[in-house]
Amino acid sequence: MKFFIYFLFIVFLINGANAREALLSKVLNEDINITASFDGAKIIVYGAIDPKLYSDSVLIITILGPRSKLKVSKKKKYFGIWLVSANNSKLLNAPGYYAMATNNTNFTLADSALLKENQIGWENIQINTANGLSLKEDKEDYKNILKLFYKKRNLLVLEKSGIDMFEDTLFRADFELPGITPIGEYKVNTLLVNKEGTLLSSWHDNVKVTKGGIGAYLYDYSKEHSFLYGVFAALGAILLGFTASEVFRRI
Repeated sequence: MKFFIYFLFIVFLINGANAREALLSKVLNEDINITASFDGAKIIVYGAIDPKLYSDSVLIITILGPRSKLKVSKKKKYFGIWLVSANNSKLLNAPGYYAMATNNTNFTLADSALLKENQIGWENIQINTANGLSLKEDKEDYKNILKLFYKKRNLLVLEKSGIDMFEDTLFRADFELPGITPIGEYKVNTLLVNKEGTLLSSWHDNVKVTKGGIGAYLYDYSKEHSFLYGVFAALGAILLGFTASEVFRRI
């Protein structure tokens, strides 16, 4: 893979149009197919930056998974027992996966507007709530609950040293997708920012995660005909249970 990246950089220098760019980035695998035996995959981002900018800039890569509606509830203690509270919040556009990596473990950016605009860091992800929480603290509480939920399932990756650099020019970053990763379009954003917080250059790619085989058919059917899918699933479970009981009874 290292030799492949060097070859890419040579092409990058030869191409006159790209030679003027401060940043070049590409995703190795733009289509990921989920099958019945799927237990995870990798999104590999590689590219090159202008070596003159290396010492005075920071390279940042973020990946946002497909947006979806989620219901998040808090737990409260009632008479010594932890129960799910009746108060919950519907998150309208929460990403199903989020990852961030940089080539500088100690980077800090003074421009908060840049961080928010490009959704750099979990605290800057734009998530709206259906019930319009008035207090910022309440909204952050639900975001923190979602953060813990994602971390336990490897759906949240925050690495400040997750980019490998070669000769102050070439780079590569690997992002792990767990077996439960949601299907849909993943947005890969590669940003080159100077230490004053000015965006020097950016590249954007998309990765499509899709289901294949019988799993894709069942998934689509469950979405388009949810009631019938539920009926067939219940009948199948009853039939399987009856068959198993008959087998064990005769044994």
